[in-house]
Amino acid sequence: MLKDKVFAYLLKIPSNMVATYKDIAIYADSKGYQAIGQILHTNDEQFKFPCYKVVKSDGSLSSNYKFGGLLSQKKLLLADNIPFIGDKVDLAFCQFSLVLETSRLYLRKLRAMDLPALVKMMNEDVMWAWERPFTKSDVLAWYQTQIARYQTGFGLLACVLKETGEVIGQVGLIPQQIPSGQVVEVSYILDNSYWHKGYAKEAVKALISYGFTKKKIPSIYATIKWNNLASQKVAVASNMVKVGEYDKIYYNKVMKHFIYRIDQNGI
Repeated sequence: MLKDKVFAYLLKIPSNMVATYKDIAIYADSKGYQAIGQILHTNDEQFKFPCYKVVKSDGSLSSNYKFGGLLSQKKLLLADNIPFIGDKVDLAFCQFSLVLETSRLYLRKLRAMDLPALVKMMNEDVMWAWERPFTKSDVLAWYQTQIARYQTGFGLLACVLKETGEVIGQVGLIPQQIPSGQVVEVSYILDNSYWHKGYAKEAVKALISYGFTKKKIPSIYATIKWNNLASQKVAVASNMVKVGEYDKIYYNKVMKHFIYRIDQNGI
């Protein structure tokens, strides 16, 4: 039921963030933002179901806020330390943008305030498969690439631990060029403090299901460096099958990669 999905989403919004009507509509599979607003207006418990945390896509507030109007909504958001630019919420720092969830994880779009966590996780131990260190400038460029990809419906998402709200990795569906052409790849990077806990497998399986059911992608791939045994195990555990290999050129280095694939209707 749409109302149940909308109210469930409200409970997921962290205390220092907001969501947009668009976020909720996408999550709840609703075709109209107006329907979301009408459902929020039926809320009788503004603190149990914090509808004041829902704003328009440009960060502006609604004059129809049920519990006191625009000024009341802004007062509640300021009390939650939500930053404003003029009369609009600064969405660069606050937008929740939940895409999907697993039993232990939220997968949401990256935000500017995630950059320190990205710099921390993309260290030499984690990025060894790229065979080069990632500087802060590299991480910023990486982040900007994902933000641009969101416009096409793809890109790496922040992998957030439900229990703590901590960003522990990135995972998502991204375009990838292989010898046979461009495909959609499931890709992930986890902070090495969270390796060997099953988070990668949990997130990858959820994304494959999401790719098949929501994105209607017929085949999903993974390209994995030949000596990255851990990622190969994740692919196999996600029912992916090795279908080929190729030499990938990265920063003038030749790196052999294995190609794994899973088809919606079976290989």
